[in-house]
Amino acid sequence: MLYADRIHHQIQVLGNLPEPTTDAIVRSEELFQQLKKQLVKQPMAFHEVMEQLLLAPGLGYYSAGAQKIGAAGDFVTAPEISSFFGYALAQQCAQILKVTAGSILEFGAGLGTLARDILLQLEADNCLPENYFIVEISVDLRQRQQNKLRQEIPHLYPRISWLECPPEKGFNGIILANEVIDAMPVHLFEMTPSGATEMQVAITEEGDLCLQHAKSMSPKLKQWFARAEIQKIPLANGYTSEVNLAMESWIEARAKCLHQGLILIIDYGYPRHEYYRPERTQGTLLCYYQHHSHDRLLFLPGLQDITAHVDFTAIAESAKTSGLSVAGYTNQANFLIGCGILQMAELAAEEDIKKQIEISQQIKTLIMPESMGERFKVIALTRELPEELCAQLSGFSFSDQRQKL
Repeated sequence: MLYADRIHHQIQVLGNLPEPTTDAIVRSEELFQQLKKQLVKQPMAFHEVMEQLLLAPGLGYYSAGAQKIGAAGDFVTAPEISSFFGYALAQQCAQILKVTAGSILEFGAGLGTLARDILLQLEADNCLPENYFIVEISVDLRQRQQNKLRQEIPHLYPRISWLECPPEKGFNGIILANEVIDAMPVHLFEMTPSGATEMQVAITEEGDLCLQHAKSMSPKLKQWFARAEIQKIPLANGYTSEVNLAMESWIEARAKCLHQGLILIIDYGYPRHEYYRPERTQGTLLCYYQHHSHDRLLFLPGLQDITAHVDFTAIAESAKTSGLSVAGYTNQANFLIGCGILQMAELAAEEDIKKQIEISQQIKTLIMPESMGERFKVIALTRELPEELCAQLSGFSFSDQRQKL
């Protein structure tokens, strides 16, 4: 079967979605052939394949140049829904900047919209940071960010810098990660009568990628299952799920980097007791292609996003192990309300009825439970901040749900 025919078949299976361009199919085939050469020699753990599907230089989903965010892409993020998302986050940033006189470091800045909106609001509040740093692994997105920010906020552009690597130590200010951790490669496992088995990727005789049980478990995943808190989780035979072990090292690195300030993580996820519920038998891994979600993890190599929900209990545990304090945890709706998004939206609309309706629809998407309000969570990790400030973080003033962790 020609590779283009294989992709066409997969598109049909998913529901007759828009076909990838010829260039996209060519890149996908090159990535597939790279994987195939490795898999012919021996199967690979799922997290290793997921990393290549997303990050292989020039070919992975986040490394290639296709449109990913927005109506023409595969998904929409909160900053693209409404500028008030960034305006509200700026209120939380301002609290920290007034104490640290530091900078902002954003990971995975998307199209640059969040950076633009935060800087504009901080400028209006006379609280601009010394620097706004961006760490972006996608060359294509980095170029889009630079073009957008240079055009839309030229007077603030000199404050913005793109870093190849984040600072290792001595950072003061705010570290932002909006929808970053969900895209990290995860270990996939299935419970069998003989215990937990790691899932790996192999190649079939027909040349398709497939999942199968590994003969042995990777040391890191074995150590995770050996933890006392994990052994308490009742996982039945056939239960399939995933664990993000890359997140732990990411938190540890950010903790070493942060001298004084706040790490703010926003993502969709659950505390652990909800993440591994008995009824969630197939885990949370999903793929996104052209705003269509599905669970065919090995379809469309390099052409679809692959994500997993975030275990926020694991974030809190990693933070404490790394010497950080967990200063707040809540859902996105409560966080944005605490940051004053409703008041800001009301002031912006004033007497313009059409504008009121438009902004109202945007805010509903961000805060209503059936949209993003409950599905997305926010956690605040701090170091060397005054106790009175940590107790009064605006984003958690409306509701702090740390007891759920």
